[in-house]
Amino acid sequence: MGPLGLENHRGVAVAASALERPPFGARARAWLASGTGIVVSLAALACLVHLLVNVFARGRYGFFRDELYYAACGEHLGWGYVDHAPLVALIARITRSLLGSSLVALRFFPALAGGAKVLLAGWMARELGGRRFAQMLAALTVLLAPVYLAFDNFLSMNAFEPVFWMLCAACALRIARCGEQKLWLWFGLVGGLGILNKHSMLFFGSGILVGLLLTPERKFLRSRWIWLGGLVAMAVFLPNLIWEARHGWPTLEILRIVGEVKNTHVSPLAFILQQTLLTLPLAAPI
Repeated sequence: MGPLGLENHRGVAVAASALERPPFGARARAWLASGTGIVVSLAALACLVHLLVNVFARGRYGFFRDELYYAACGEHLGWGYVDHAPLVALIARITRSLLGSSLVALRFFPALAGGAKVLLAGWMARELGGRRFAQMLAALTVLLAPVYLAFDNFLSMNAFEPVFWMLCAACALRIARCGEQKLWLWFGLVGGLGILNKHSMLFFGSGILVGLLLTPERKFLRSRWIWLGGLVAMAVFLPNLIWEARHGWPTLEILRIVGEVKNTHVSPLAFILQQTLLTLPLAAPI
């Protein structure tokens, strides 16, 4: 076949392929009806709800006092602060530099964090073998959880903390399912950033370690990648750790004081029952 015949043959093949492909509208509707499409739509809805609430709240509700504090800390960036980790101050600084200091602007990234949690919930359900309904249900329960509806509606460390936990959990899930050991490096990076957001990320890391020790997945502890991931987390956290040491460990002191004069002490059973209220009683079993 000569060059001209070859060109004609290719043209016919391309035209036939175009005729066989469903129209764009049909493909878009099919994607939106898929598990991925539903989860992405719910994540976008979560972001939109928080943004719209804050748009309509202008003139009715002001800033939460902690938001003003974090914004002030953002004017004096450092590797640590007396009563919180440094990342939230950096987020406040970036927000005010890029978007301004309005109520909606300061709450833009928390709204994105709300969508990220919904997206991660659906992805983990799919990773566990869940089909469209399971993915939708997992994403919907996270979207409607009262604790996230509250925390994702103003600037605080609590809006971002579950995102770091869920990203690490997603990495661990992928490693356990597929054996992709190099993901421990990403686990370490996300975990280190999570500590810079809130020191309670250390509890999550400890839980993962205990979980590995008590299950057959302890085999991962023989891999160099998990220890390299730990070094990555430590390297990210190190500047804040040095700041804590140089300033007399203020986080430990404030935890002691808060435990004595602010926090309410409840029994383990009462604590568990209260979690059902935070996550919505109907959704708690899920």
